[in-house]
Amino acid sequence: MVLRTRDGAVGSEVNLLPIPEPISRNARATIGLVAAFSWEVRPLLRRQNGMEHDGPFCSFSLRGETVWLAIAGMGAENSFRAARNLLERFAPRALVTLGFAGGLLESLNPGDVIVADRVLDQETRERFDCDADLWPLEGVQRGSLLSVTKVVASAAEKRRLAREWGAVAVDMESAGVARAAVEAGVPFCAIKSITDSAGQSIPIDFARCRSDHKRLSWLKMVGEGIRTPHGIRDLWMLARGARIAARSLAATLCSGESRGKR
Repeated sequence: MVLRTRDGAVGSEVNLLPIPEPISRNARATIGLVAAFSWEVRPLLRRQNGMEHDGPFCSFSLRGETVWLAIAGMGAENSFRAARNLLERFAPRALVTLGFAGGLLESLNPGDVIVADRVLDQETRERFDCDADLWPLEGVQRGSLLSVTKVVASAAEKRRLAREWGAVAVDMESAGVARAAVEAGVPFCAIKSITDSAGQSIPIDFARCRSDHKRLSWLKMVGEGIRTPHGIRDLWMLARGARIAARSLAATLCSGESRGKR
């Protein structure tokens, strides 16, 4: 994995950290998973049998691997912290960020799953190469994933970002996990399911929808929806897209496996 800076050189300030020995008696993980919110992976977890828990982490078998999952919360800072916690506690051989993304490519629809070739950090303009074949998946699309600092709510802004960055989708967490993987010297992969299409606008101020713990509050989101003429309709469409995306992500990851409860 290579981290390139603005001028294309290998980042000189990245310190490769040694992978610590696992400290948990259950530390058998080979893959560390990071998702922003529990609802992104709820259909996936419903398919699992015999899950184990260790504090805020849960473990199960996925695609022949033992994995540990961390729910990070919104944003790259939270995802970086969660990824570091996974590395320090379980020493996984690789990191994967799972969850939702907004479509920047016109052909992408809710429920389409993408596997990123690279992650682009809008804030720092860093480029993180991904191991896109870490988990070979069928029926997915490839392309660059743009990691941003706030929700991209308008179709016009999505079109601008697509032109500027050449990315197919946008999220808020992938850069944090990518940075943690680079620092630890382990492979990294981003698998995202589309919730909203490139032409879909969501005129809701998500910055005003955070709870005291910096998580999204559905109550505040409904309140924001009421403030705009079509807010409730747009919020309903987003919620529908999220349900479709979560189910599609689970189906893609579990394809070819024997499934547990759905």
